[in-house]
Amino acid sequence: MQKEVHIKTSDKKTIYWILDTPGGKSKGVIIFVHGLTDNFDSHMFPNSAKYFTKKWYTTYRFNLYGERKKERKLQEASLKSHIYDLNMVIKHFEKSSPNIFLVGHSFGWLTILYANIKNINWIILRDSSIGGKELLDDVTYDTKNRSYTIDRWDGYKHTIGSNMYKDFLIDPEKHLKQIKKIHLPIKIICAEKWLQRAGKKYYKAANNTKELYIITWASHCFEEKWAEKKLFIETYDRVKRFST
Repeated sequence: MQKEVHIKTSDKKTIYWILDTPGGKSKGVIIFVHGLTDNFDSHMFPNSAKYFTKKWYTTYRFNLYGERKKERKLQEASLKSHIYDLNMVIKHFEKSSPNIFLVGHSFGWLTILYANIKNINWIILRDSSIGGKELLDDVTYDTKNRSYTIDRWDGYKHTIGSNMYKDFLIDPEKHLKQIKKIHLPIKIICAEKWLQRAGKKYYKAANNTKELYIITWASHCFEEKWAEKKLFIETYDRVKRFST
């Protein structure tokens, strides 16, 4: 069963999210955190929902920004607002589910990294970002409009605010130090070669139960059917082992 729910934030914004529930008793909640400029309708997330509800898990996917009324806009979003919204989502589910799994894609991992995750069971990272030069290489400053633009390939061009740009400037070493503070099991799934280095660094820095899996030749968003299927299998492999 699927339903759309809204959460009102204390700063008068609205978080739009979709909850998919299995036909019987749920084994736990899987919360998906999308990457930069993405949204909860990107193929990976509704397809994940279909896959995991069939495995008897409740899935939750939400927008960190969008174009709906009172929804945060990308130009005003920042890592701080991402963390704030994810904390609200986690708090919502802590009341009803003893098993909560966080799945973060790309920049979504940095959101998870600094969130209040003490009551999470497992974290799963999908081709995660490490920041710094990796993000800054594709950003230009438009002096006329006084705005920052991410331009990576044809059709991928987005404007971000100054706060998000400052988040890109964070030294990646800070993120590596932060992961050392996390005492939760972590599985890291990598795809593109340029982000495999980040995944391996996170894996080395993690200090609890950890796994690293590389889906060779997959694109960053796992758009290939075989890559998406393998992504789901590797995610489920970890979730089911915790639940049984």
